Amino acid sequence: MRATFVFLFLLSAGLFAETDVTSREQFGRLLPGGLPNELYYNEDRVSLELPADDKNCPIYARGFFELKINSQGDVTKARQLSASRSASLRALTVGWVRDLLMQIHFRPLSLGGKNTSVHTFASVVCQ
Repeated sequence: MRATFVFLFLLSAGLFAETDVTSREQFGRLLPGGLPNELYYNEDRVSLELPADDKNCPIYARGFFELKINSQGDVTKARQLSASRSASLRALTVGWVRDLLMQIHFRPLSLGGKNTSVHTFASVVCQ
């Protein structure tokens, strides 16, 4: 009975396989034109940068997001984990940023000749 349970557990883990990668590694697989025009990936700072505005992205506002990317390279989930406040005590508009993040397209990650989904994190900064 125990051996059967272990076998089923290992089998199910393979069915829902997801690979964790660093944001630098993931954004290295960005497709040409894969970022919306508002976003810029700063490789030195390892963060996504947005132009600051008064409404959605006050200057110096920051957010940290969890990204889930399917096996085709499309972002399927962008969830805010934390956000710091700007100097004016206004934060970035999470829904607006999430909508931008959902528009990103990557080259699929291939492991063992098979495309896999990816789990990563991204810092978003208003510049």
